Amino acid sequence: MSKKKTNPRRRPLSEADVVRIQDNAVHLAFAIFLSVLKDKFSFTNEDIIRAWKEADKLSEEVLKDGLVKLKDLIDVLRTEYGIDLQK
Repeated sequence: MSKKKTNPRRRPLSEADVVRIQDNAVHLAFAIFLSVLKDKFSFTNEDIIRAWKEADKLSEEVLKDGLVKLKDLIDVLRTEYGIDLQK
């Protein structure tokens, strides 16, 4: 009996695939957000670069290191700053 071939379109994602997808999603979100800050709020290039580096560092702590929980960040924004990210 031959082993059934896996359809390449239905193959399970590897851990590397998941990490790549997460990184791409994070960078896409950053690009959108930083573009808004630059275009609509006239942030300087230096401000944009500083914000990018800080956000990238924080995303590493959330996604890879697990040092910070996303729920905690959302709770702090809501309770301490009055920013509710719920739609």
